[in-house]
Amino acid sequence: MINSAPAIKGSGECGVLSLAEPIDACTDLTNKAEKGLNSSSPFVLIIRGGCSFEHKVRRAQKAGFKAAIVFDNEEGVLVASKTFSYVKIG
Repeated sequence: MINSAPAIKGSGECGVLSLAEPIDACTDLTNKAEKGLNSSSPFVLIIRGGCSFEHKVRRAQKAGFKAAIVFDNEEGVLVASKTFSYVKIG
């Protein structure tokens, strides 16, 4: 059985997805955002765990990515996370 988050309305924005290096983004990313064809937005894929969501997003932002997608590679119940400060990318 596949558990997934509820559907959300998409922004319609297309982009180029890069894998974070290091994949957990708990230290500064060694790869930087690159614009794709037709000025597509740069997005980064980050694995969950190791440090806070805020730290992951801030490191993605510092590397020039417009959005960070944090994924969970373990089965189980999805746990909501609360970040105490607002982080804006882009």
